Amino acid sequence: MNEKIIKEELSICYISAIAANAGIDYETLRHDDDSTDGMIKKWIDLPNAEPIHSLLRVQLKSTSSESMYTEDAKEIRYYLKVKNYNDLRQRSTTPIILCLLILPSERQEWLQWSKDELLLRGCMYWTSLAGKESSLNRESVIVTFDKKHVVNSDTLQELLEKIAREEEL
Repeated sequence: MNEKIIKEELSICYISAIAANAGIDYETLRHDDDSTDGMIKKWIDLPNAEPIHSLLRVQLKSTSSESMYTEDAKEIRYYLKVKNYNDLRQRSTTPIILCLLILPSERQEWLQWSKDELLLRGCMYWTSLAGKESSLNRESVIVTFDKKHVVNSDTLQELLEKIAREEEL
């Protein structure tokens, strides 16, 4: 298995584990021609309303290469393929977010296992590109992630609740 596929699999493991911890379903999709790698879903109980099935599409990216991103104290700037950018900014009845897993630069630090624990090192961030202008770039677009937008169990729950209330992400 090449390194690119290993990183992709680790991003799936990361979001699957985070979702499972929150009682949220994560479903990997087989084809992602529309830049959708998976679907996050859960029944959400809103006050004074019947439960609503909330759905969120996800595009997963991962990197350990500092040539693919830059960062400062507040944000990360990632070089995203223009095809994915243009897909993710399109209007949709089901919202979509871009998630970026930043792994340590040294491969042997990505995952460690013992009989007592499984440790996946890295942090995943999310952003929404909905409503952004299309890009005429040929290769890539710089996408910004606010470092406050960490993907964790609480974040996924909050995003699904916003969707259920029909609020923007």
